[in-house]
Amino acid sequence: MDTTIKMQFYIFLTSIYGGLIAGFAYDLYRISRYYFKPKHIATLIEDFLFWIGITLIFFYIIHESNWGEIRGYVFLGFFAGGIMYLKLLSKLLFPILKRLLDSLGLLLRKTFKVIAFPFKSIKKTLSPGMRRLKRLRQIPREALGEIKKYKTIISKKK
Repeated sequence: MDTTIKMQFYIFLTSIYGGLIAGFAYDLYRISRYYFKPKHIATLIEDFLFWIGITLIFFYIIHESNWGEIRGYVFLGFFAGGIMYLKLLSKLLFPILKRLLDSLGLLLRKTFKVIAFPFKSIKKTLSPGMRRLKRLRQIPREALGEIKKYKTIISKKK
């Protein structure tokens, strides 16, 4: 096991990097909650899954950087990276992500309108004829209903 100062500094920087990744994951989680607005039970489940994801990120980075050895400076690096992200980068990236997803939603809505336009115009054109056909299809059904209704009266007249 190499425990030189250089290696420990690398591990510390890697844990700061892990904190930055955790902060970005938190921003993605905030964006999803902003758009989907989950109810209480869904919020609990999402929080639980979020923390499981952060824990997996934490242990993966610890495993890859220093073979799973947990030191105090590793925790300090994760917290420092998370705080740096939330104080500096989140204020820049969260609005950008929000605008990006708003633009993507607008693009998808417009694309759907363009794709749906021919179908709406065909439906609008064929709608009066379809109503007539629907009415014509109901005539035999109504006739059978009338026959059944008056069947007893007709059969008694013999």
